[in-house]
Amino acid sequence: MTLAAKALRPTILICDDEPPLRELVQAALGDRYDFVEAENVDDAESVLSETTPALIVLDVMLPGKSGLDFLAELRSGAPVRDVPVVVVSAWQAPEQQRAALAAGASAFLGKPFDPAHLASIVEELVDA
Repeated sequence: MTLAAKALRPTILICDDEPPLRELVQAALGDRYDFVEAENVDDAESVLSETTPALIVLDVMLPGKSGLDFLAELRSGAPVRDVPVVVVSAWQAPEQQRAALAAGASAFLGKPFDPAHLASIVEELVDA
């Protein structure tokens, strides 16, 4: 891959406190994207102060502030208000899905998830 092609790859922020899940997301999405990682909301805020990703993959249960509270904050402020967010959660009850969508999620996936399904959702949201 040329440097020019690499420079054009969209950046995905993966915010999850579990390193294996961050690795799974990267493996599922492949080399079409660049990745930045955050273990918690503080780390994610730091990343967002330096870059605007094409998409965020966000866990609900994070140390400190919940992913849904963070998502609501993201949706209320520029410049990341319109960045698509895929919420992933071990809690798969319909109420959890509704809460994620009400907070501004573009999509919701329960853990464990099908990597191909995640890739399909991300591709659709990034290319939209």
